[in-house]
Amino acid sequence: MTTSSEQTDPSAQPEPAGMNLQTDEAKATVAEIKAETAALKETDRAAEAEAEAAAKQAKQLAGVTEEVLDEHKEMKEGTATA
Repeated sequence: MTTSSEQTDPSAQPEPAGMNLQTDEAKATVAEIKAETAALKETDRAAEAEAEAAAKQAKQLAGVTEEVLDEHKEMKEGTATA
């Protein structure tokens, strides 16, 4: 008769061959997902930086356009009174 102290730990027993292969595949899948996640985060950071730059350029363009329109308006008013 075996006592509870003599029973072996089930996690200490060797895994069946199929289980080891599944574990290796799972580890490889996890590593692949982590790599893809890191790449997506980097792509996201780059896209965010590009979006910020585009927004800055759009704001500058809007400012310049407003100046040109104001100058055009002033020129038009100047020719109308002359």
